[in-house]
Amino acid sequence: MTQEKSSSKKVSSQRGYDFVRNGIDSYPLPTRIVYNFVAFVVWVFSSIAWPTKVEGMDELAGHVREHGSVIVMNHTSMVEPVVFIVALWRRHIRVRPIYKVEFEKIGAAKWLFRRMGGIPVDRGSADLKALKAARDALGRGECVLIYPEGTRIKDDNQPIKIHGGFAMIAQMGKSDVTPAAVVGAADPYKTRPTRRRKPKIRCGKPISFDELPGSSRKEKLAEMERVAMERVYALRDALRAENPGLW
Repeated sequence: MTQEKSSSKKVSSQRGYDFVRNGIDSYPLPTRIVYNFVAFVVWVFSSIAWPTKVEGMDELAGHVREHGSVIVMNHTSMVEPVVFIVALWRRHIRVRPIYKVEFEKIGAAKWLFRRMGGIPVDRGSADLKALKAARDALGRGECVLIYPEGTRIKDDNQPIKIHGGFAMIAQMGKSDVTPAAVVGAADPYKTRPTRRRKPKIRCGKPISFDELPGSSRKEKLAEMERVAMERVYALRDALRAENPGLW
């Protein structure tokens, strides 16, 4: 009878495991096996379907070896988070992507995203649970991947509204912000005859709060968000100039 109760308790605790608040490397063994298997399959598939060049990966990997960083990037397609996360996975870097809680209306997406390290956020409110989960992830040395544009930007005429919050997460986690940019993950102007996606990603230099002006916490946060996105778009524009036809 005691053994039955113990077994029932164990199953119950596994079902209630909080993947959002716990570190990826401390997930239950079956979940870690699923995590690495899915990452491997996605890496093989993406290497063939979306061969990606990531510049600055050595520098980024070396920087986040000791502590995590908030990585911010422009968003054009669902391809770029996939190829970027598996590229970092190959370097044994754990990445926690922030995604809209609306995705959790799809049961399969909720099951998979959480087990792959995702942190859901309700953008319509002060989501303290998501903020604390991201802060704790940084403290463990994991990276937090955020797309401040909030949605895929499908062409240059689309209005862009930057969603703040990533600077606060970095400050709470006593971390920095790393700007990155992507081109080639989408083709809105139909410039490639084969339509094959060959993303190019460039990682910039991490930005520390210490290097930013501002005497108050609020000023520092605002300056971090301004400078980080300014550098994201500078990286993107440089990639576009070097790769005509890629958007």
